[in-house]
Amino acid sequence: MKYQSKDSLGFIVRDGDTLIRVENYIESKSPSVPYEYKDSTFLELYKKIAFQPIHKDSSNTKPMKYWKDDIRIYFSENMSKSVIRDVMEFAHKIDEEVDSLKITKVKKIEDSNYVIYYDTDYEYLNEIKNKKKSDYWISWNGKNQIERGYLRIVKSRMFSEKLTTQKIRELFFGTLGWFYLQDDLDCDNYVANCYSDSKHLTAIDLEILRYHYSYGICKRTSLKTFEAQHRQCKENLRKGLPAGRFIHPD
Repeated sequence: MKYQSKDSLGFIVRDGDTLIRVENYIESKSPSVPYEYKDSTFLELYKKIAFQPIHKDSSNTKPMKYWKDDIRIYFSENMSKSVIRDVMEFAHKIDEEVDSLKITKVKKIEDSNYVIYYDTDYEYLNEIKNKKKSDYWISWNGKNQIERGYLRIVKSRMFSEKLTTQKIRELFFGTLGWFYLQDDLDCDNYVANCYSDSKHLTAIDLEILRYHYSYGICKRTSLKTFEAQHRQCKENLRKGLPAGRFIHPD
């Protein structure tokens, strides 16, 4: 909200700061959350993963995406019970470790906002039905909050249920934030852009997810805005001031 001069009942200067009294101030109903500090090494990695580049030479990025609502997964009927069980064990581990991210399985597709299926099943989404490799598609609203996800497995490329499970886990992780996987990380990490049959939720994976879903950072921003906010918060800390707080109204 922007206040005009007529709203002010005067001001005082205290310790070099101008304090303005506002008559018609409306306090946000949403709680404010203190800034979550992270060192520069982690932030550099997080920025590479969480922000999709606009194009190769751009200094800015597209806004980061995240799930606001619970993720409710529907598996197509031809998914085996063992694959579903192993994928949901993975999902429940993430659910337990990451605040503000809830993942469940549903029996009816109309109750879902996420569908996992084989290409030999019904093609649930035109946008990826002609893909030669297993892939995903997610959509988001005008607030950059992810609302729906589709994960399509090309069955002819899966030589075992273990491989199917691993591919679903790998793709599913990427849909949790439209993550930009990295080439220079150990392949055991899900944030690494390489294949390994020993991928597992590493400390790096979980730290990235926890931070991405933390309310101690501002959501839905581009890289430039994210960096500007962190510079200001860290400058406040350097001066011995409170770093700042974030309000998330929705």
